[in-house]
Amino acid sequence: MKKSVYQTIISLLILVIVMSVFAVVNIQVSLTYETENMKDCISLISGRNLCQELLVSKIIIVICLIVVSGMLSFRSRIVKD
Repeated sequence: MKKSVYQTIISLLILVIVMSVFAVVNIQVSLTYETENMKDCISLISGRNLCQELLVSKIIIVICLIVVSGMLSFRSRIVKD
């Protein structure tokens, strides 16, 4: 893999991580203000299942972190100069 492609993939994965963290914060705010209590998962305003969206966002963060750390660990094997 070329170095530029490698750097682009790492950059995109980091961008996905940042956006997913932002999504987690937004979903937690929605859980606070759009439900009767924190144990309710369905938004009273939009009708979305906020708990499911929160879980998906957390899974995306974990998967991207694993891929980024793996790519950084095996950089010498992945990148061909």
